[in-house]
Amino acid sequence: MPTYRVLVNGKFDRPDAETRARLLAELSDHQAIGFTEDGLFTYSAHLGAFTYRITLRGEEEREVLDEAELKVMELLDAKGYPYRDVAGKATCMDDIKIRRR
Repeated sequence: MPTYRVLVNGKFDRPDAETRARLLAELSDHQAIGFTEDGLFTYSAHLGAFTYRITLRGEEEREVLDEAELKVMELLDAKGYPYRDVAGKATCMDDIKIRRR
């Protein structure tokens, strides 16, 4: 089964003052960069947009994109964070060719 790196972007949808305070309090926990099998949720203090990076295995790109988008929406719903414009991009790691000198 191919391995994909999926990058899901979205925007916070006008969080209220309490939600903004919770997001800012957790900001230091969401500053890592990279792709993991568990997924990394990141955002800046601006609280405009967020990114979710995850490594998944699947037969088709659309299947993997749907799974990643669903994971980030479940995460946001569980925390009560309003969101919109969730869209992902997947890169098949098996298709990447590394040039050696």
